[in-house]
Amino acid sequence: MSTLYRDYRPQKFAEVLGQKHIKITLQNEIAQQKLAQAFLFCGPRAVGKTTLARVLAKSVNCLNRQDGEYEPCGTCASCLSITAGNNLDVIEIDAASNTGVDNVRENIISFSRLTPSQAKYKVFIIDEVHMLSPSAFNALLKIIEEPPTYVIFILCTTEIHKVPSTIVSRCERFDFKRISVIEIVSKLKKIALQEKVEIDDKVLEAIARRSGGHLRDAESLLGQVFALGDKNITLEQAELIIPSYNNNEAVDLIEALNRKDVVKAISLINFLVDNGINIRNFNSEAINLVRKMIIAKISPELSDNLGLNLGEALELRIHSINALITLDNLVFYARRLLSAYNEKNPLISQLPLELAVIEICTGQSSFDFTSSPKEKINLPNSASSTKVNLAMNKNKDNKNNQVVNQELKSNSPVQKDASNLCLSCAEVREKWPEFLVKIKKHNHSLSFVLQNCEPQAMDSGTLRLMFKYKFHQDRVNDESIKGLIEKTLAEVFGSGISLVSVLDENMEIKKYSSATSESGDVNSSDSSSTATNSVSSQQEMSATEQKVKEKEPNLLNNLLNAFGGEVIN
Repeated sequence: MSTLYRDYRPQKFAEVLGQKHIKITLQNEIAQQKLAQAFLFCGPRAVGKTTLARVLAKSVNCLNRQDGEYEPCGTCASCLSITAGNNLDVIEIDAASNTGVDNVRENIISFSRLTPSQAKYKVFIIDEVHMLSPSAFNALLKIIEEPPTYVIFILCTTEIHKVPSTIVSRCERFDFKRISVIEIVSKLKKIALQEKVEIDDKVLEAIARRSGGHLRDAESLLGQVFALGDKNITLEQAELIIPSYNNNEAVDLIEALNRKDVVKAISLINFLVDNGINIRNFNSEAINLVRKMIIAKISPELSDNLGLNLGEALELRIHSINALITLDNLVFYARRLLSAYNEKNPLISQLPLELAVIEICTGQSSFDFTSSPKEKINLPNSASSTKVNLAMNKNKDNKNNQVVNQELKSNSPVQKDASNLCLSCAEVREKWPEFLVKIKKHNHSLSFVLQNCEPQAMDSGTLRLMFKYKFHQDRVNDESIKGLIEKTLAEVFGSGISLVSVLDENMEIKKYSSATSESGDVNSSDSSSTATNSVSSQQEMSATEQKVKEKEPNLLNNLLNAFGGEVIN
């Protein structure tokens, strides 16, 4: 029976997709006639291991190949017989079906003692070699170590860790990689042209993405699409074969998360569930995209090397969305989506992902009740929702104050003093640079975290700190860290002050002159109100640290400020 992946199997090195690093080495060895006697091809399935092994066998035995050349002619008797699979000197063995030591002795060791009948080399291609038993590997070891000069072994495996190191050390190892979407689409276009079928480029990209870098999977799926029987196949027709969701829906979800549109995000999730999509697999697609966007934020070169190319149209869309999302938010998305993915056997399949979406859109954990989630969820566009949003904005401060007052009623581990019951927030802000200097003595990285918060209110000896980032708030809420902060507050203000933290991702962070600013200049901001404190903090700062901060680029300083780190020489 005819199948696309068999009909269009590469017959020359030039036709093999990807694996450039492997092809160049093999071509040079053939041209210079310096062939190894044992090769080990390892890597994922359906990326060309067995195909390249056959091309190698054909090339070394080609009757018309001249010195200095490496491509087989494809027309001589040897090339034609190898292509047809009936060449007596090229022996393919499926190790999964011949795992025992007797098969190795009969099919490999015995045949290797016979000289080639027609070709120059007797080539043994052992597929899925990791399936051999330990005794079979031991029997194979000696013949691989010292084979006759006319014998070449090519071992192929998808699980290199199962191959004994004694075998690996005696082979020339080549690691195959998955094939990019662009290369797969190019191959599928050639097949469609040969089959005289017009097919939408979006269909080819969807097939290539669905294959996950495995060419045989893509060719098999294309064959199913061709089975529709139409000579002009559109995306709507192809959806009868291709699953109804792809990375576009995952990008839609990420876009909704960035806009804090919880209604659209949850509607999308339930739409996919209603259409029979495995929501855990969909979450996996979203996680992979977020990872790709994180790597692209760090370095575009890393993204090209570590992330699978998703096709031109989708890559452009991801790039435009990625420009609107900060690295901090992407990391937060990844953590929450991973947490939802790791939920085992939920009562409602989509519930873990829905909770993750709600927490991302509201900017707080399900267990953080310090502010009302309704204030941050985008409601549907309507006249009534507009009025509700206006009312919420108008009464936002009142609601926050009510929440804070309720929190202040809780018991504080630090003994309050009557002098601090009337301490104002303005007085706290005035001495806040001095506090940052003192906390730095106890915990250097904690001072960077506290630079990203803002003293918001002071009531009855309790200080409310507003944080922009959830992971900063979580760190400050740790019992040991919170105790250290309250102890330092007592040193600065003369008596105990308890601490309450709230979250507002829309807050604007103010920098104090006693702390490291984005420019690295200690005396660059708020000099009028904190000149004395700036001088004292500068004196306490080491010469090495000051020198580093003056020379570090803005990117490093931003990372230090965001994650609470320090430069150590």
